[in-house]
Amino acid sequence: MVKALVVMDMSKGEMKNVDNPKKIIKNQVKLVTEFKKHNLPVILVGGSSPKKYKKNPVMIRLWGEEFKDDPEGINIVPELLKFKYDLALSKPEYDVFYNTDFEKYCKKKKIDEIYFTGIYSGCCVYFSSAGAAIRAIQPYLVEDATGSPRKNMVNKGWHKDTLERYKLMIGPVISTKQVIKELVKK
Repeated sequence: MVKALVVMDMSKGEMKNVDNPKKIIKNQVKLVTEFKKHNLPVILVGGSSPKKYKKNPVMIRLWGEEFKDDPEGINIVPELLKFKYDLALSKPEYDVFYNTDFEKYCKKKKIDEIYFTGIYSGCCVYFSSAGAAIRAIQPYLVEDATGSPRKNMVNKGWHKDTLERYKLMIGPVISTKQVIKELVKK
């Protein structure tokens, strides 16, 4: 079994709209460090590159033209830039598998378990996890290394509701501490 870590959409712009950004980043740094220590793949996923992908009018209607007025907003948070990633890619839509080479990468590396972190737990992380499950790759959502929009943007229980729905529909929810404990056992 090959485990991999995915760090998704950790841009400066997205972090402005998240509850507990420092805690999320701190836990992601711990996870990246531990996965690297065990020579396991770590994948950094950013937002879509406007030059590479055709704009989707449905997505623009939902989210607007992200960071149009804040070009710096798409940059990855600095705490995560100190690492060398096994793969860095952008994605055109919510699901990292959609219209990218990520599935080929997973097959080549024989990845059969992915630990998802990033922003937002109920959006790109959720849809990418479903994409993994559809491809027979066991997804895990790392609950304290994923985020949710600030409470004034969505209902109070958004992240909790996402975790419950994830467990029911997609796969296990796990903490940073539990992931590290699993890696150390190996």
